[in-house]
Amino acid sequence: MNGTAAPEKLLQPGCPWWDMRVAWGEPNVKWCEATVCAWVNEPANAWSNLAYLAVALWCAWRWRVTGSRAMARFAWTTWLVGAFSFAFHATNNFATQLLDFVGMYVLAFLLVALNLHRMGWLSRERVGAVHVGLTVGCTLLVPVMRLAGVPYQLVVLGAVLVIVGTEVRLSRRKDPRESYRDFWLAVGLMAAAAACSVADVTRAWCDPDNHWVQGHAAWHVLSALALLFTARHHAGLELRR
Repeated sequence: MNGTAAPEKLLQPGCPWWDMRVAWGEPNVKWCEATVCAWVNEPANAWSNLAYLAVALWCAWRWRVTGSRAMARFAWTTWLVGAFSFAFHATNNFATQLLDFVGMYVLAFLLVALNLHRMGWLSRERVGAVHVGLTVGCTLLVPVMRLAGVPYQLVVLGAVLVIVGTEVRLSRRKDPRESYRDFWLAVGLMAAAAACSVADVTRAWCDPDNHWVQGHAAWHVLSALALLFTARHHAGLELRR
């Protein structure tokens, strides 16, 4: 033994998920972490999704204790985000990347529809239809954007901007009893999460062989915490109503 680590075996023919990658194609982004020949081929980016599952379990517990419909919504949508993101980072191909986006769309467009209802622009009866319509429509749009070479991450960015923009507008006319502390904590955490993810994809923060800490893995943990505070915000609004 010479004391040096053997080079890791990267994803190649014969590895788990290779055939699926060949059949469906590569995702439209390559995160810094090296894609290794294993059943979980981006360990840091995959296992960091347990943060979403932890938040989902916390929301489910709060739902059982308080009966909050907001906590129930965040329990299942946050679980979906974590499960689908884990599947994508474990396998790395376009099919599971599309699944990852479905999870994000389900959560983001639910918040968009709920905020439009709170703004008075959408009746309660139409919230479900708008949520489903936006989720399905934007999912079908992903292959089109892929063919056109347009980053479909822009759809998620647009949804987040709508959520933040409508919340800011609602905060200006809030009831004196309402607190936006949890909302602003969520915004701060999302900003930090986005900075980590951008640093990863631009290789400003990049060590491909580190399978414990990655910029995109930090995005998962910080954005999961942001969802926790967003859930608290919505549950507080529900309680005051």
